[in-house]
Amino acid sequence: MGIENEGAGKAVKRQTRASPRVPSRGRGIMRYEGLLDSLEALLVDHDLEDVGLSQIAEHARVPAASVYHFFPTKEAAFMALVQRYVSEIRIMQKRRPVPPSALRSWQDFLAQELREAVEFFRATPQAKKLFLGRFGGMETWRAEIAQNTSAAQLLFRRLNSAFHLPFIRDVETKLLTFIEVVDAVLGISYVRDGDITDEAVEEAHRASVAYFRLFLPDHLELREDVAARLHRGEPVILDTTDGAPCP
Repeated sequence: MGIENEGAGKAVKRQTRASPRVPSRGRGIMRYEGLLDSLEALLVDHDLEDVGLSQIAEHARVPAASVYHFFPTKEAAFMALVQRYVSEIRIMQKRRPVPPSALRSWQDFLAQELREAVEFFRATPQAKKLFLGRFGGMETWRAEIAQNTSAAQLLFRRLNSAFHLPFIRDVETKLLTFIEVVDAVLGISYVRDGDITDEAVEEAHRASVAYFRLFLPDHLELREDVAARLHRGEPVILDTTDGAPCP
């Protein structure tokens, strides 16, 4: 396809104090998800710095040892909830058709991706706190970079399944930079204004388009199957597994 993704596979998974211990069996999964439910409930009315493992245990009505079994630190619990939200976002993306207006150009596509992320944050204040708030130290930052690297890979697959992309060197790193830039702009608004303002969303979009223009032309051709579906008035759901539209 003329696309190079030299950065793929660079992120190495390793267990740290910011990593949750994800269970693989039924009862453990139920306990794990129940603890995340308690954390999510606590974050409705509490800031990140006010929630710890003892509060999670108290809310869930379980011994503290049960919480420590899955989460060595509160940052690990936060990362586990981040991972849950990321999974929810990906499921929505797999099921939700892309609006035809978002397929007029890659600029419109990025704007739609940004709008959907902001809509999720506004509907889920706990996610907004976790994604845009700052918590933890270097290990947490590494975990966040690994999470955003995975998001960058997904964005690449979505963009590539909609448009014919040109050769892009180290595309994963470039898309990771895009995600970090958008997070920074939205994060400034969240910290300064207590929410994500419409002005911040527009500024994040302008910043992302300016950055993408460093390695993308202003016009990209739609993939033929996508264009054909639009012409027939059919919904377009992007396949994120092999770079082709879903059959």
